[in-house]
Amino acid sequence: MKINPSPEFKAKIIEDIQLREFSKREGIHCSDLIYCLNKQVLRRLMPLPPDEHTILLYSLGWSTQHELTGKFGDEPTITKDGIQVTKDALFDSKPWECKASFKSSERGIEDEDSWLSQIMAQCYVSGTTEAYLTRMELAGNWKSIFGKKEEKSLPENQKPSLSAWKLEFTQEELDDNWVWLQRRATLFGGLLGQTDLTKIQLLPKPNALPANHDWECTFCSKEYKALCEGCK
Repeated sequence: MKINPSPEFKAKIIEDIQLREFSKREGIHCSDLIYCLNKQVLRRLMPLPPDEHTILLYSLGWSTQHELTGKFGDEPTITKDGIQVTKDALFDSKPWECKASFKSSERGIEDEDSWLSQIMAQCYVSGTTEAYLTRMELAGNWKSIFGKKEEKSLPENQKPSLSAWKLEFTQEELDDNWVWLQRRATLFGGLLGQTDLTKIQLLPKPNALPANHDWECTFCSKEYKALCEGCK
């Protein structure tokens, strides 16, 4: 018997995922607006090839969505006020957003402002104030990894785990969120038409980042950090 690593086989798998799932984005999508606008602009104007980690990370979300919904694709995109909004799926005719996360199942979603803004946009364009959210917690509550020896094998501590919520918003919350997205769409759209990439213009950090999103700079690529004044 011979058992040998096959980097060629692995590379082909990664390449196939990239070709199948990563496509050039046109227009302004809701997901462009809920994170750093500068990063989204640079991704459009100066795209970097997705690395292996990024491809595999995204594949976790896509595969989770497929298994939970039984569908291979998203719902049709809705465009309103120039902003494209795409729902993962529907449950009881309401938007259903599917997430996969390494965060603990014991952590709530109240602080997941980007998720909530995304879901509120889906509600707004769908004419409903209700939505559903599932979160596949790949590491469960972490106790099967970091817990005490006697805790790790307990059924309640196994991984993965799944949490599910029904969300109910007020119309005022949906309206305010949409106004915020429209403001950011104006900023984002104003930067997309640049053609001289040697003098690329970006937003000041307070305008580019949503509130309490300084953590995004930590995960930005070195190529983009070198261009963004807020990250230098």
